[in-house]
Formats: sequence, structure tokens, C-alpha cells
Amino acid sequence: MSNSQYNPEIHHRHSIRLKGHDYAGGGVYFATICAHRNAGNIFAHPSVKEMIAKEWESAVATVGAGVGAGLVSAQEEGGHEARPYAIMPDHFHALIRMQAGEKSLGDVICAFKSRVVHAYIARVKAGEWPPFPGNIWHRNYFEMIVRDAEAEQKIAQYIRMNPWRCVTDFGSGLRGMGNPALWHAEKLGVLCSRNAPRLAGIPKASAYLSGFHSPMEQEIFQKLLEYKHPVIWCPAWGVRAGLVSALPPATLAALEDNRMLILEMTARDGDLASAEARNRFVLEQADRLWLPHVTPGGMLDRLVKELEIKNFE
Repeated sequence: MSNSQYNPEIHHRHSIRLKGHDYAGGGVYFATICAHRNAGNIFAHPSVKEMIAKEWESAVATVGAGVGAGLVSAQEEGGHEARPYAIMPDHFHALIRMQAGEKSLGDVICAFKSRVVHAYIARVKAGEWPPFPGNIWHRNYFEMIVRDAEAEQKIAQYIRMNPWRCVTDFGSGLRGMGNPALWHAEKLGVLCSRNAPRLAGIPKASAYLSGFHSPMEQEIFQKLLEYKHPVIWCPAWGVRAGLVSALPPATLAALEDNRMLILEMTARDGDLASAEARNRFVLEQADRLWLPHVTPGGMLDRLVKELEIKNFE
């Protein structure tokens, strides 16, 4: 897939049915359902994600299948139960526990895919969503029989981590890795000059946006991570899936819990020019501004005056 790499040991894409297995006899399954190749990233928009989540939960409820909290959209925390699901731009992952009975895994997935198609068409007819080319879903799906609790835990972790590993294109050359829904939240821009006095407190916000470069900004960053607040971080380096191995535990935990979005800046040289570009980006993109300390005559003071910013906390 284009948005995340599949693990061949997990997905077993060479076989979608186990010969002789009773799919109506109950058990736990890891299912992956892909969008049709012509549909592109049809599930990327938050409203589409919400619809898919609703239809999945409805589909499994009608047949008594077990489903844990899912990653409905990146705005919600969750997905830490044994049977999570994740909605990616062009595919869907879920762990599902089937009860023995008349319905099979195929029945559940068929009902889910049908519900999504009907719901999407209804929104297209209402003029809310654009038409889709041809088919929404790939004609089949991939599943793995989960044979023990250890495997179930491992796959659940994979599903939880899948969304934030995806590098999202926000347009105009802006890319990010982590929770893309934070970009649509009310953003409190956080900037503070060097040699700031002691921090008195942190205002409440839906998401905190900053490069977190100056000593005081770094202190604020650590407190935000400690208090588990949502953070949009604009560091002086590019985003890529492999960078997670170099992140500190607290930062990695924020990504895993969907509390962080890391944005890739155009200027990434780590010099004063890139720092100024990063601060300008924060000032221009934030819905509110919190500037605990602005040194007269400094870079931040100059930018505030240049952009004619009058109101900040």
C-alpha cells in the first residue's frame, strides 16, 4: 500500500482462506480490507473515517461479533483494548472476535463493505462528498486467524501504531507524521524568547503548536508531554517512518497515543534562518498565541511587529 508498509509475517497475503477452517465456528481474526486502487485515499477525510467507524461497529453488532475501542478518527484516543480497528487513507484494519453461530467472518465483512458503499453514495447524492471512480472497495479482503493471546496482543499493537506511522500530505508541500486531526483542532501557538523568566503556568488548548526550540519552549514541551496534552511539533528535520527509533520514550508514547503531530518544515538547516521561518509558521498558522516572554529587539519581537500581531496571551 502507498501509506504504510505491510508486515508479511502478519498479513500472509498469499492466502486469504485456510483450507478446512470453519469460519463460522468462532475465533479471533485480523482482517485487512483495501480500497479499490482507482479510489485513491478515499478514506482520508475525517468525516469519511467517522462514517466507516459507525458502519463497522454496526456491522459487527448485528452478528454479535466482539469489537474493542477503535481509532475512529485520529481525534479520539482509544484502540488500546484487545480488538481495535484503524481506518487508514486507503485501507482498514480490525481485530474481530467471532462467536460460533450462523454468521461467518465473510458475512460480517460483506455487510460492512455494503454499508459503507450505501452510506458513501448517500452523501454523494446529498452533495456532501465528491463522486468516486468505479468501486470503493477491493473485491476481496485479507485475514489471519489469531491463534493465541500473545499474537492478539502483538497485532493489536500493530493496529494502534499504524495510523501515526503514516506520513500525511497536508497540501502546499506540508507533510506530517502522527495524528493528522490535530491540524484541524484549535491551535495555540507557543513561542518564547531565550532567557525567559520562570514559567508560571500553561494555558489550556486543544493543541499546542511550536518548534519548541528555545530553552523555555523545551521546558514547556516536556511539561506538555508529561501532562499528556496534544502537541503539534515543528522540528528542524524531516519526517519519515524510520525516525521513530531515535525518539525519546515520552515523545514516542505521545505518537502512539495519538497526542502528537510532527510537521516537516521547508527550512530544515537548523540555523537562525530556519528558526525564523519556523517561528513565522507558528505565528501565521496558530488560532491563538501564547508568548510567555518576548525579548525587546529580538527575533520574536521583530516578527510580532512585522506581522502586526496585537493579541496574544
